[in-house]
Amino acid sequence: MSKKKRMIGGAVVDVKQRENGMKMGDSNDKIVIGLCTFNRYEPLKEAMDCLLQIDVPERTDVEFVLVDNDKNAGAKYIFDAYAPDMPFQCHYFVEINRGLAHVRNRVIDEALKLRATAIAMFDDDEIVVQEWLVELYKVFKTLKIDGVAGTVYRLLPPDTPSLIKKLWFNRKEPANVPIKLLPTNNCLFSIDLVKPEGKNIRFNNIFNFSGREDLIFSFDALLQGAIFMSAPNAIVIEKFPKERSTFKYLLKRWFETGISDVMVAKHYSFDKKRRTLKEMLNLLWKCLTLPFLVLGGLKPPAYAILRIAASLGWLCGLFGKQTNYYFKHID
Repeated sequence: MSKKKRMIGGAVVDVKQRENGMKMGDSNDKIVIGLCTFNRYEPLKEAMDCLLQIDVPERTDVEFVLVDNDKNAGAKYIFDAYAPDMPFQCHYFVEINRGLAHVRNRVIDEALKLRATAIAMFDDDEIVVQEWLVELYKVFKTLKIDGVAGTVYRLLPPDTPSLIKKLWFNRKEPANVPIKLLPTNNCLFSIDLVKPEGKNIRFNNIFNFSGREDLIFSFDALLQGAIFMSAPNAIVIEKFPKERSTFKYLLKRWFETGISDVMVAKHYSFDKKRRTLKEMLNLLWKCLTLPFLVLGGLKPPAYAILRIAASLGWLCGLFGKQTNYYFKHID
């Protein structure tokens, strides 16, 4: 393998050139690529466009499933425009029940009907690199594990303030590192995780609009002995719109993450007293030191404010506040 730089979706990233004739071993695996969408037509076009160019792992069958969470089938015209030119068979479904868990579970249901052996997922506001699926599958098959997660590069608008760029930093995991989260914006996992005769895991409907449904899916799998590893060269580019490239958006996101953390703790009956004490001490400390942090530059006080927002979210969640961040859209 040799490394090279490539411009993808406006971002320069490190990728590995794939040697000609790379073999995946004797396999008749079927991979279903699942993509969920809801009223994001322009980003969806870019997501579909990049699928036209992806490499397919050798000795595998690949099919594509698009699940539209719009009961009026608003994305059908985009699917119809791209499906004939795709390098694999494509399927379109409408899931009338709103929510992240519903659409992701619909992908699982359709993959089971298609007799898939693995499911790959990314989001409708992302662009996958040409080697994306090959890299995911290579780690998955070589290590004989239950799931793999790739690298997500965030592409911010050119005029994004430098402070926001520092806070939305990109990081690439080392290769073949055990991980606890299988994020649905860039992953591949075995069908055995979701088969009725296997671990029979599904995305939990309680987290339909709060997010963290992929965290719960991952925890449920780990509790049953699943093993997940990193696949850093399986790269997707997440394109951020202007409204998500602001400090106001980050504040809201951290606050609602604090709320959803309470939901996760309640779901698993975690000890919330210790976490509550930690958040209260963090809130007190950050509020006391914030005036002094201002003198130290931009990033330290900005991060302190975000941690305050997360602690406030946790405390609000304890008193019953709910978050419906994803009600208006599906990330």
